Amino acid sequence: MSITLVDPTASASATDLRLARRPLGPGHTVAALVSNGKPNSDVILRGVFEQLSNRLDHPVEALAFTKESASRVLSDEMTGLIARRCHFALVGVGD
Repeated sequence: MSITLVDPTASASATDLRLARRPLGPGHTVAALVSNGKPNSDVILRGVFEQLSNRLDHPVEALAFTKESASRVLSDEMTGLIARRCHFALVGVGD
């Protein structure tokens, strides 16, 4: 009987990232509230959003998103939707 050891670490890959040009201002600003699906994550996100929106001098719309599972990454479809429709995202963990 043999034992196979697996190294779970991976080296970082270099990726050039560009920020989307989405200036915040008096126009229509949209925030994504991305919950990981755990209990209370949506409550925490809503509270953070309310605190943030109270500090801004213009209204901000919130769109809520929930991952399938806390152990899974956000789907490409959902990531694309957020990138197309939102100026910024708040991502939260509950429990």
